[in-house]
Amino acid sequence: MNLKNIELNKELLIARNELGAEIFQQHIREVFGIPCLDFVKTIVINLPQPCYADCYYCIDNYLRNSSIDTEEFLKICKMVLQEFPNVRSISITGGSLKAPDFNRLVYLIRKILPESRISWNTNGIGIDSSYSEGISMITRVNLHRNSIDDEENKRIFKTFKPILSIDQAKLLMAEKLNIRVTIDETFDIDKYSRMETPLYLNRLLPGNEITDKVFNDTLEKLNISDDVDRRRRNVYLTANYQGIPVRICVGDKLATHVINRKPTYLNVAIIHRSGIVCGSWFEDDKVIFNPYDKEFIQDGQSLTLKKRRNI
Repeated sequence: MNLKNIELNKELLIARNELGAEIFQQHIREVFGIPCLDFVKTIVINLPQPCYADCYYCIDNYLRNSSIDTEEFLKICKMVLQEFPNVRSISITGGSLKAPDFNRLVYLIRKILPESRISWNTNGIGIDSSYSEGISMITRVNLHRNSIDDEENKRIFKTFKPILSIDQAKLLMAEKLNIRVTIDETFDIDKYSRMETPLYLNRLLPGNEITDKVFNDTLEKLNISDDVDRRRRNVYLTANYQGIPVRICVGDKLATHVINRKPTYLNVAIIHRSGIVCGSWFEDDKVIFNPYDKEFIQDGQSLTLKKRRNI
């Protein structure tokens, strides 16, 4: 890229000195017209319809009152997928979508980024065989659990809706299924290994002395391979426990919230359910696309978005 076409702000000038000219040159580009350093490996799609759980630890709690119409949301997803043609990892998470719309979303991803790895993080609430078409195009499904006991898990989720059991999930998702667990003070890998299903483990952040000890003790029990996925803000480990595949998100850095911060370093692209696209879990931080700022045109049609609350 010819840097003469990009006006470098103070933050980018500092970043160039930190990274060195060669790495800076490799990653500098304009994303939706904003100059930034593109280190994006993953696009996160935060589904716009309600999450039927009310977990006390959820980072997404404060965003639940801000969402847009499903059709408008899918239009924005299309724009973002096209903006990052080299991304090969898509993570679907957050709230929910009805089965027909969910299946359309997964088909859209496959159409635009056919070689991408698609992960779906779901709590299994309201999920049934009507999602089969979308699941067939997904690489991995991470079924979130706080307990292997279905009734205890439902109590923690604070929901009255039916939850897909682990046995039902095995039938519906087959070899795509992983059990996703956040390692807290009660975590016992021996209990989860009895399900004979691959595990995806998250470190609890912010943790405490007890949860950090449980996490480290768990790592000691695992047969960790040399296959380490290092990213700018995180580390992912591949391991095995008594024949069960295990993936660990080390979570070495807690996400910080800086209001109106420029997206100088863009490590991830997150499509919030509000339609705002950021390089942060917070929709007023590292904003790269805000449909409420001005009218955006896609395929000759304007996005007619209704603002649900003040951003």
